[in-house]
Amino acid sequence: MLLKPSYTMRILQLIDSLDIGGAEKMAVLYANELAQLIDKSILVSTRKEGALKGSIAPSVSYHFLKRQGVFDFNALIRLVQLCKKEQVTHIHAHGTSIFFGSLAKMLLTNVQLIFHDHFGSLQQRQVWKYRVSTFKANFCIAVNEDIATWNQQNLNLSSFYIPNFSVISKSVSSNEKESNSIFKILALANFRKEKGHEFLFQIAQELKLRGIDVVWQLYGRVSDLDYYQHLRALREKLELTEAVVFFENESNVTRALQQADVAVLTSSFEGLPLALIEYGLAGKAVVLTKVGACETLVQSEVNGFVVPYGDAKEFADKIEYLYRNPDKRSIFGERLHDEVSRTFSAKAVLSTYLQLLEKMNDR
Repeated sequence: MLLKPSYTMRILQLIDSLDIGGAEKMAVLYANELAQLIDKSILVSTRKEGALKGSIAPSVSYHFLKRQGVFDFNALIRLVQLCKKEQVTHIHAHGTSIFFGSLAKMLLTNVQLIFHDHFGSLQQRQVWKYRVSTFKANFCIAVNEDIATWNQQNLNLSSFYIPNFSVISKSVSSNEKESNSIFKILALANFRKEKGHEFLFQIAQELKLRGIDVVWQLYGRVSDLDYYQHLRALREKLELTEAVVFFENESNVTRALQQADVAVLTSSFEGLPLALIEYGLAGKAVVLTKVGACETLVQSEVNGFVVPYGDAKEFADKIEYLYRNPDKRSIFGERLHDEVSRTFSAKAVLSTYLQLLEKMNDR
């Protein structure tokens, strides 16, 4: 049981859309889980609604600003008025919404503005854009240590690493698997090039050549339509139509986690993806590429398998091993669940989060 804060907290989660995505999902999760712990939990989408709207808990106060363009004065005033009416103490701005949060903070001197930096590619960042966007932020929460260090050094912004979390229950694990059903491999990843779907197709081809009968279930948001259409065409070309199934823009992945035998990440670039946390909390055996901070959570041969990106044969070897060894799937899933629960459960993360807010309030 988490202890409630020692002072009144009325926290507004700010996000630009409710489309399916990591930052968007975290905004909803924070709003939902904090509703049980603080005086008021509010969620505001600035530009667009989306599939995640249906995931918002009834206990959360939800608002849509219908913001048009970068500088929408009317939407800004609606946000400021909402903050004053609800006596908001903190605006927790996720990703690109930080600029709009900074504009609001200019008119809300008693509100603390938190920048939640979700994005992992540091090499492509333009420092001046981040400085403009975060000019009113009080401090930063980052999804990994490298991002926290970057914000501290480049923006002179007090920055703290707090990992993502999820609330997937381990009860969605193998005990609810349909009997005598085909072996299912789950990939939760938005349809973007760095998520490695072409590499996944190579692995699927390798398993098909070995005569291993599996179905790959690909769940994700279509964030790059050209790339997604390319993948559908490539699936036809490689004769993988029966083996690879697309589930685009699906917000509820509970049943997919229930039915999966193995879960994979085939990315060429990652930070520490929310999908991996969900796999762990659901008690799934995993095979993933050696990218980002994934190895801080998965130790190869101990609680999953880690394979170099691009090595389709080795990746297929690991899946085949799990295919033929259900006991090892169970062991890996249990171990990963225990590891994730220690650090990446809602209870663990929100305890750290609320302690940080109290600490920053005392400054």
